[in-house]
Amino acid sequence: MIIQANAHFGLTCKNLEKSIAFYENILGMEEIAALYYGDLIPEDPEERKRISPERIRELEAARSEKWIVYMESMQGLRGYRLIELFRELEAHTENFRDKEKYSINHIDIMVDDIQGFFQGLLEKGAEEYIDIKPEINICQSYSMWIHDPDGNRIAVHE
Repeated sequence: MIIQANAHFGLTCKNLEKSIAFYENILGMEEIAALYYGDLIPEDPEERKRISPERIRELEAARSEKWIVYMESMQGLRGYRLIELFRELEAHTENFRDKEKYSINHIDIMVDDIQGFFQGLLEKGAEEYIDIKPEINICQSYSMWIHDPDGNRIAVHE
């Protein structure tokens, strides 16, 4: 077995709309697909019976709300191209071993011009998301650190 590439990574968001706006407006990504709570309601009556009536009512009430959003990275990015944004803890919680201890440490992106990227953040009024301005790091290359609205750390390298 050979791992060929990262397909995507998923992030849980406290405020999905704010996270979508960050990845679109600050990092230049594009929303390419979304799943809605209504998509979780089975059409088959037999499958519907497996879900509690209370859960069906919750899903019906939130039918038109986005549940998962897929954001695609800018053209030319190597490796993974998708970020999967989840509303709260509504998805894939069955896979969590310990909700308090396991998480992503940081996301790492490459840019062709880190000073231009930094200036772009300033022009977009994104100062609140900047943690460390561009500097030479221990590997003798330029890097900086930012975070998204949920505090997920993002390393930016040139």
